[in-house]
Amino acid sequence: MCFGAVSPLFITFVVIMKSIVYIIFALSLLSVCACGGADNARQQAETRQREDSAALKVGVLPTEDCLPVILAGRMRLYDTLGVSVRLKYYKALSECGRALKDSLVEGAVIDSTLMAWLNGQGVGLSSELRTDMHWQLLTAKKARISRLSQLVDKIIAADSHGESHRLAELAIDSLTRKGQLVFIVQVEDLGVRLSMLNTGNVDAAMLPEPYASKARKAGARVIGQVKSRPAGVVAFREKAMRSETRQKQLELFKKAVAMAKDSISINGLSHYKELMDMKYLEIYRK
Repeated sequence: MCFGAVSPLFITFVVIMKSIVYIIFALSLLSVCACGGADNARQQAETRQREDSAALKVGVLPTEDCLPVILAGRMRLYDTLGVSVRLKYYKALSECGRALKDSLVEGAVIDSTLMAWLNGQGVGLSSELRTDMHWQLLTAKKARISRLSQLVDKIIAADSHGESHRLAELAIDSLTRKGQLVFIVQVEDLGVRLSMLNTGNVDAAMLPEPYASKARKAGARVIGQVKSRPAGVVAFREKAMRSETRQKQLELFKKAVAMAKDSISINGLSHYKELMDMKYLEIYRK
């Protein structure tokens, strides 16, 4: 059988149709892959959410009194004891308090003064551990203040409802009883408080370690050093900790922290300075 010559137009048509088929096939394949990838990402997100929900979540700051809780994670003591703990890092005690109030964490390292205030707000906290909270009253290099009596008409930065505010009031009590004015302003973020002290935007500030050391290196002067009555606490929401599972997690958490404290006692705080500096930088680089 004999056929006539194939038209160039027909050949072009065939080529175009083949190209369209290939494109449709490629797009279909990409769609399937994308759906599969999206499903995998969604499944992974759901898995992480379930794991995070089941874990014991504890709010901490990059401060010295939080070191045992942080170190227990660094040494993988929680994993060794078989308890899932998620440490949530914050920049202010008030942020830890808000996280407790909003049920974002089961527990947090705060102080007894803040805990009492939060309980007054109906949060329902109980203290499970004590921490070695240590505050220093420092004055700015620019302020040239070396004595408490020189704080008249000056500004001290502290928090709003926590121990540093109480201690600031205690430090200036002899002045205020004489009717002399000293202003305590609320600066919750410890990093901001340190910066304001170093730049002379406030005359004095209540700071814990390692913030106090950074202030001293910048020329700040210590005029008051108060070791709280043991005021540092690891507080947990009572409602969140009622189940047997949570109680078991809590006991293992406390055991891991006790082991970390033993390591600090043996090696000394200076041995873990690098860890604290690293956590400080991690938080303030965000």
